[in-house]
Amino acid sequence: MAGSESNRERESGEEVTDEALRIGFHSLGVSKAARSPHADRFLRWVEKKQYASMEWITRHQDRRTDPRITMPGAHSVLSVTLPYSSAIQSGPDSSSRSAVKIARYARGRDYHRVMRPMLKTLCDFISDNGRWKTWWSVDTSPLLERDWAELSGIGWIGKNGLVIDPEIGSWFFLGAVVTDRPYLPSAPATDHCGNCTRCIDACPTGAIISPRTIDAGSCISYWTIEHRGELSETSKLHDWIFGCDICQEVCPWNTRPKRKDPNIHPDLAPRPFPSDPEEIVNLSRQDWLEAFSGTPVTRAGYEGLQRNAQKIIAERNETHK
Repeated sequence: MAGSESNRERESGEEVTDEALRIGFHSLGVSKAARSPHADRFLRWVEKKQYASMEWITRHQDRRTDPRITMPGAHSVLSVTLPYSSAIQSGPDSSSRSAVKIARYARGRDYHRVMRPMLKTLCDFISDNGRWKTWWSVDTSPLLERDWAELSGIGWIGKNGLVIDPEIGSWFFLGAVVTDRPYLPSAPATDHCGNCTRCIDACPTGAIISPRTIDAGSCISYWTIEHRGELSETSKLHDWIFGCDICQEVCPWNTRPKRKDPNIHPDLAPRPFPSDPEEIVNLSRQDWLEAFSGTPVTRAGYEGLQRNAQKIIAERNETHK
């Protein structure tokens, strides 16, 4: 019977790694399904309500910290990466002083749509015609994916809360497959941030309140994407209309000369966007759809993106007084 003790001899991850690379992922690592060693840190973060208005994070806390709650008998968590372009913003107006900024990950096709079929294909391989159970996630399920990425050797969780691969930095998406198929775990990643605090020092809103602890209520990405309704007078967007890359831009692992430039999935190639806030404020709903449809930017909504553009205009006017 699948998952029984008689079948618990752990398999090497070589074949599944080869399959992941064939599918188009950049890397794969394996960790043992168990309670996350960082679970208490997550629970303290929730207890302090540092998630702003994202109440959904408070639900299913046991499932987030232990994949065996969702899949009884789970044995392995396989973490995969898919890089996105680290190139600076491109487009007809991107070099203009009036250009607003969009986080790099959001400039191509929505990564959920790109990774979903890839993860399903990987699950089909792992399940071996239904012999083994699988469950996949790409930040759409209650699973602390970064924790298992670190445990699987993909990279360590940096002080900005993002997973850092020593070869390619942090410009990549994470996916995970939970399965009762027993694979040999990879060696976990070790922390290479050292004494560096560049991400903490560079955050203009002080959102990284301590290493690996982000106060969402101060984070530009939260305000421009997740927050609904009017922005507070104290919130500052610093020209970011969707997301923020500052803590990644200053990270030495993203800028070092020896960093490898990975292949980028064609669907994740950056698209040109309207970049003048005045233009974005005046977009019709149809124009907004034509400009941003199929990208993560639509998560902010039509009204949300216009609100962000108006906020940037107001900040610039205040600066020039």
